[in-house]
Amino acid sequence: MRENKKSELISKINIFVILCAAFIVLLSYFGTQNLVPDDLKKSITPSSVATMPDGSKEYFFNLEDYDYHYSGFMFYTSHQIVKAYTRGRLLYSFDKTGGIFTSTTGAAYNFISIDETMSQLAVVVTPIYKEVAGNTPEFYIGSSYAMYDEIMLSSMPRFFVSFLIVILSILLFVYYGLMREKQQLSKELLYLGYLSFFGGVWSINETDAVVLLIHNKIASSLIPYICLMLAIPSFVQFFDSYLGINCNHLKKYIQWASMLEFIVLTILHFAKIAEYRQTLFIIQITWTVAILYLISGMIGQLVMRKINRRFKICTVGLSMFFVAAIVDTVQYYESVGDADKIGRYVFLIFVFLLAWDMIKDANEIIEKGRRAKQLEVFALTDSMTGLLNRNAFESHAKSGDTLEGVVAVVADANGLKKCNDTFGHEAGDEYITIVADIFNSVYGKYGNCYRTGGDEFCCIIHADNQINTERLKKLFLTKVFTANLEGGHKYKIGVAIGDAIYDAKLDVDFRALVKRADASMYENKRAGKTS
Repeated sequence: MRENKKSELISKINIFVILCAAFIVLLSYFGTQNLVPDDLKKSITPSSVATMPDGSKEYFFNLEDYDYHYSGFMFYTSHQIVKAYTRGRLLYSFDKTGGIFTSTTGAAYNFISIDETMSQLAVVVTPIYKEVAGNTPEFYIGSSYAMYDEIMLSSMPRFFVSFLIVILSILLFVYYGLMREKQQLSKELLYLGYLSFFGGVWSINETDAVVLLIHNKIASSLIPYICLMLAIPSFVQFFDSYLGINCNHLKKYIQWASMLEFIVLTILHFAKIAEYRQTLFIIQITWTVAILYLISGMIGQLVMRKINRRFKICTVGLSMFFVAAIVDTVQYYESVGDADKIGRYVFLIFVFLLAWDMIKDANEIIEKGRRAKQLEVFALTDSMTGLLNRNAFESHAKSGDTLEGVVAVVADANGLKKCNDTFGHEAGDEYITIVADIFNSVYGKYGNCYRTGGDEFCCIIHADNQINTERLKKLFLTKVFTANLEGGHKYKIGVAIGDAIYDAKLDVDFRALVKRADASMYENKRAGKTS
């Protein structure tokens, strides 16, 4: 009953945590709204655009209609060099590249200070890669501080969710390290940790908050591509293991291909032959292959009707994730700035559900093991005395353990039948329990004590425990005498005891050793009757 109540409580807590996470995600998503009043930020279109022979575009703006309220000019660029002029004078530049690391300037929100004396502004944007030559910035004019705050505030919920993904991955690593042996965890949890870590770092780096706060534009321009490539092996390994797809050859080909891709693209990047942004389509192809592998594996399981809880979780989660990925991919090519509007929220929920499901499975396995252990203990324990029972004794007899130095001690309660006949079976049960307690208190600390029959007991003491058999025998008989003297029982307790140490010349096996201990006990019983 207690176990059921505990399971129900854990289930309710899990549901509550999931609902809280969902509420935070929804609050974060709907919190990413336009927070700047219209009079402090306006979209501005160039009065004319000129295309240069080198692919640069020069945008001309007429500022005569904007008064002192408009102190800033802002636009976003990615992999582009920016220079701004007013009346031929250089007003602003963003042209620092990565040198030996990369040719790009990275991504940035360009803020240009303006005032009411400026009537014209010329912005020259030069694409570093031909892949971004068609990217046209969106230009805004207004209060620089207000526009900065708007970008930062609208990005913080997404930054927070991405940060939670990284924290969750770290918790998975810690949980795996601490509970791996105790819960016999498979590497599924570790693969999920790697996947969520790379996904989280990539997602954080894509947020507008990082673009504003991180001044090392070069590092932030390289990290997303590295994370995308390193996440592929863990993605394939995790879902292959989690769903039991087990297509080992194809899985290895994809993993080796992704690692080879990482090496080759990195060499090409640093050799300035083709940098990461120029080879992004290759990474996307590899991801497509990995996703197709997962989908084909799930289709195979569907055909074979292996529809379990894990399959259902993946079906729902991946469906949501793929829809979000499509939407975000379209936004990536159509908009500027952080294009991951939906994916990170779905990814956080999906990773959380996967981790929760695996940890729940691990706890269920532990619980089943604990119950099985309890059943095993019940099967090998005598319910009346708490000693090991005859089944456990027979199991030990067949174990084939070494007998060198082993001592067998046997005891037999005298007059049990007379006690049962005279005082009833309750008194007889009490008699047996008292003898068992005394026997275990003397010999139990040195070996395993068994109740081998109705009033018969045996203790097997291994050679590692050095004992004085005569001293223990006297101690045992003294405790029996004390129990008679101070116990106030209706009956008199009498116990015969004997022991034997293994002798290779006399004992061919374990049972022969016990038989000699029995002979010693019966000699003690006869001596007791004579006295």
